[in-house]
Amino acid sequence: MPKLLLLLIVLLNFSCSKTEDNEPLRTDVDLIDEDKFVRKASLIDQEISFKIVTEEGEDVTDIATFYVDGEQVLGSSFSSSAIGEFEVYGVYIQDGFEVTTAIETFSVIVPKRKVVIEDYTGTWCGFCPRVTAALASVAQETDDITVVAIHETANSFPDPMHFNQVQVLKDAFGVEGFPAARINRTNNWATPHNNSDVTTIAGADTNLAIAINSELNGSELLVQVNVVYEDGSQEGDKLVAYLVENDIIYDQVNYYNQDTSSPYYSLGDPIPDFEHNEVLRENLSALLGDPIPSTPALTEYVTSFTTTIPSDYNVNNLDIIVMVVNDENEAKNSQHAHIMEDKSYE
Repeated sequence: MPKLLLLLIVLLNFSCSKTEDNEPLRTDVDLIDEDKFVRKASLIDQEISFKIVTEEGEDVTDIATFYVDGEQVLGSSFSSSAIGEFEVYGVYIQDGFEVTTAIETFSVIVPKRKVVIEDYTGTWCGFCPRVTAALASVAQETDDITVVAIHETANSFPDPMHFNQVQVLKDAFGVEGFPAARINRTNNWATPHNNSDVTTIAGADTNLAIAINSELNGSELLVQVNVVYEDGSQEGDKLVAYLVENDIIYDQVNYYNQDTSSPYYSLGDPIPDFEHNEVLRENLSALLGDPIPSTPALTEYVTSFTTTIPSDYNVNNLDIIVMVVNDENEAKNSQHAHIMEDKSYE
């Protein structure tokens, strides 16, 4: 009796456009093997294609019958006009035996907005811990945030996390003094950095979703990004992809050492062995983003990036940050994932 086989749920429109015979057009990007690429979520009315690959690598999709929530579906695809959790399995005949796959679950969702918060900072900046504290506070209220910490060396005060293109970002977003914080790239998160400035928009329904998947082969990192719009891309949209590192330990100057209202009261000035997170290490896309081609509603735009991880980065602490921005560089939505994590649409 053949073994029970895994059902892979994949979205097959790996393109920004299609050929006349409606076959996916794969552009000149490296794509992660779709047999390993399992999509667990899609948008309302977006087609979800099902695929069965045997342990021997044989694609038996064409001879299979698929069932979603116990009901047979026509062909090998499904879509839903309502959100929810679904179960799918397939049945096919092999060597005279009927094989039923394991049940796989997937979701149909309305995308939620993840707010981008960028923290312009430096280890020499004694007031910068106030933004770090504000980020920790807002993170207690919502998970729907994506944080990037952009470090700069100041004159004779070196910062080992200095980002070489920090001045380009400062010029683009009007950053003059530190600390500085920006919401969705273009909006100033002014002192006292109220949580409500973020939480009132974090997690709100939006019209586009981002998924991230990556593979690491030695020091070579391949990142695949999928973007889908409910109603198609807008002219001027761009995709920004960054690599950040967490848990970098380095002393932090602290002007709040005598401030009893600060979480950094009496921790020292500088604070020894301070933990720096979401530190921008490098841009995978162009610094301000790569243009997103015209993409129809509910059709995936897929692109990829490759980079060599320097030996002084801690691979275990690396995250991938992706955002879609408009023609004014304002972030419309974002997503983040640890390297080698398959992060589906949310």
